[in-house]
Amino acid sequence: MITPEASGGGIWVGTGSGDSRVIKLPTGKQRKQKPKGAAKAGAANSKPASSRLEAGRRARTKGGMEEEGSRGLYGAALAGLLLLLFYPPFFRGLFFPVEQRWSLILATLLFVLTWFWKFSRRDFTFLRHPLEYAAFGLVLVYVASGVFYPASRGLALAEISKVVLYFFVFWMIVQLGTGPGPRSLILHSLYFSGLGVALAGLLTATEVIFIKDGFLGGRFYSTLQYPNALAAYMMGNLFLGFYLWGRADNRLRLAYAAGNYLLLVVFLGTGSRGAFLVLPVVLALYFLLAPAGLRLSCFAHFLATGLAALIANYRFIPLALSKDYLGSWTWFFLGLGTALALQLVLAGAGKIVPSARLRAAIAAALIILALGGGYAYNSPYAGEAVGAAGPTIGWEKILPAPIARRVQDISLETRSSRERVEWTRDALSMLRERPLLGYGGGGWEAAYRQYQRYAYHSTQVHNYYAQLAVETGIIGVVVLAALWVSFFLSAYRLYRRGSVRERLLTASLLAAALSLGLHAALDFDLALGAVSILLWSCWGLSRSLERDISTVGDRPAVYDWASLRVKYAAAVVLAALVIVLFSGSFLAGNASGREGIAALHEGNIPLATAKLEEARSYDPFTVSYAVDLAALYLRQDRPDEAEKVILEALSHEPYNYLLKVRQGEVYWTQGKIPEAVAALEEARDLAPWMAATWESLAKIYVAGGMRYLQYGQPAEARELFAAAAGLKAEVEGRLEMLGDLRELHVVGRGGLTLTPALLFEVAKAQYFLGRPEEAGDNLEVVLKDKNLESEARVWQALLAHRQGQEDRVKEILGELVEKNPALGERFNQLKSLAPLS
Repeated sequence: MITPEASGGGIWVGTGSGDSRVIKLPTGKQRKQKPKGAAKAGAANSKPASSRLEAGRRARTKGGMEEEGSRGLYGAALAGLLLLLFYPPFFRGLFFPVEQRWSLILATLLFVLTWFWKFSRRDFTFLRHPLEYAAFGLVLVYVASGVFYPASRGLALAEISKVVLYFFVFWMIVQLGTGPGPRSLILHSLYFSGLGVALAGLLTATEVIFIKDGFLGGRFYSTLQYPNALAAYMMGNLFLGFYLWGRADNRLRLAYAAGNYLLLVVFLGTGSRGAFLVLPVVLALYFLLAPAGLRLSCFAHFLATGLAALIANYRFIPLALSKDYLGSWTWFFLGLGTALALQLVLAGAGKIVPSARLRAAIAAALIILALGGGYAYNSPYAGEAVGAAGPTIGWEKILPAPIARRVQDISLETRSSRERVEWTRDALSMLRERPLLGYGGGGWEAAYRQYQRYAYHSTQVHNYYAQLAVETGIIGVVVLAALWVSFFLSAYRLYRRGSVRERLLTASLLAAALSLGLHAALDFDLALGAVSILLWSCWGLSRSLERDISTVGDRPAVYDWASLRVKYAAAVVLAALVIVLFSGSFLAGNASGREGIAALHEGNIPLATAKLEEARSYDPFTVSYAVDLAALYLRQDRPDEAEKVILEALSHEPYNYLLKVRQGEVYWTQGKIPEAVAALEEARDLAPWMAATWESLAKIYVAGGMRYLQYGQPAEARELFAAAAGLKAEVEGRLEMLGDLRELHVVGRGGLTLTPALLFEVAKAQYFLGRPEEAGDNLEVVLKDKNLESEARVWQALLAHRQGQEDRVKEILGELVEKNPALGERFNQLKSLAPLS
């Protein structure tokens, strides 16, 4: 570790053994002196630098932190960065595009501010280390995959915006976080943000505050609104808390012990099975890497806060579910008191037992007792050992029942685990189709329905690495691997060369990043901007620490300053302007779109149309505007304009089956029956496991056949009726293909099955094909659906009429007309269309 020496002109240099020594360097004044020849050369090429510039360039030392350049610019940029690190989890985890774009605008302005601070110190370097190049390379890969035929241009731009935001955070931490002072501020901003999220979860559970979906089913969701992502976020912050605790004195350790206790309480209350698997693995690595002088104390601190968190969790959630909020907080503060008391015991033990070997022996004994007691306590035979009536599950003795059941259920055989495996397989099958650059950002969400092997609904793979492979192909995977490898190598160098405190920080950053990275293979945590920012911050802090103990590159000569300043400033401002305008245009489109939907709900069609047209002008890549606008055009008898809108939207999202369905509606309105049929066949092929696409296709087959009958084209009608009648066998054949996946196949939310709506269209087609017995059998199934019963009775009357059962016809129509006279007219209209012979 290198820090300015408080007195004199030297620096403290940390050695691998944890000792330090002072190296004397020339003073700032001596460094500015140049040989006479060099001074003459500079004068020949440029004017002398002004005294004001010289004053702005001189090095300043404050609080153990070396500053150069404009102090005001540096302070403003650092303050903005701390804000950017703190607030994301409180805005729904920064999962949604609107919050992401606002954050990108802020990050871009801070990016410019950081550059101008760098200009004030004559530093023009952008990237200088493999970790920085790999991080920027990930941005370039997302840009490239979004340019070359993405599955969704709108979603690709959204992902580009996110990764640019993450890179800006990383880069600014590298630039502004050099030195123990700024780095401490950054760590505390991240840590306090995590504490705020944890506290928000407790307050929501006890209804002190309201957060939508902040506490559900006995599990903490907090501001992230997703318990597994919350668990990962708590886990990453916990390792930062371990470092802050480890470097503090005994008084501050009480405060950090309380904070880490809070993180652990909420972590346990998320009930995240994946996080419960990841934490022990990373903890083992962390305690292995922790410096020898701090390893035992860190382990004892974890045991103490973990025990206190178990005490609080034992009753906090059950009492919160029963609305006994006073009882919940009583148990929380009981756990907090335990954490603080144990912290005081640990502080006293360090003085009472000065021998490192004796402390190691005591710690080993505690570990053995903890493991043995935990095994005995949680053994399913523990109840039998004391003569209980039956075996008990130990987890239910120390955790709330909902959480205990999830812990007990950790297995690859659970539905959740099996689904993640199957979705990853589908992602790999997509990768085989586009191996190099993938489908662009958001490619899984845009195209997965075409590749899924059974019906499910998930805009995320629940495996970050598989999703990145789908979005950016093998090139993206290689770049991400290079980023992780560069981070590991950086951590390795830091660990070997750093002081004790620096090694503890390195181990903490490595553990935090690993915990997030490993859990990302099990869930979609990194889709939440707040979690990704925490990961990229760990990468940035590692790089900033490495900059402290490495030689900073040479700066341009003084006479290059004037020309370089203008070029670099222009490039930075231009890039920032493009990003801000791009994000602002998206936000303006979003605002207009919301106004248009509100007007539509109020029945103001002209205003809704105008606002959606305005939204599309601002943001032509969000296809939901096109879908809604096309529907409005059709309501206003403007099918040509609707067709134009849909075709443009399809050029941006060719895999969107809903766009194809709307395109079929447009063609039908225009009287283009073959085109309408083709569009709906494509929609079915894009989402073959969605019942709705088969129902829409069946309807267009039957409606087209009936229209051909009206046109006197029986051959064309027969072809469409036959296609509709054959859909039943096609669906049955597809369902037979499910095999072992049948139990995962989701039917209740629109998954493929022989729905009454589909069988109704099949029955209609069979009627026109002259197959009344089959049509009657299918109508009997349709009649069980209350929404289709009346219309199905009309077709029953038609069948009876064709079979000469007039008494049956009168009976059915008498019941129907009594309820709805329009059904009698419907019967007469259909009766005029004779079935094919």
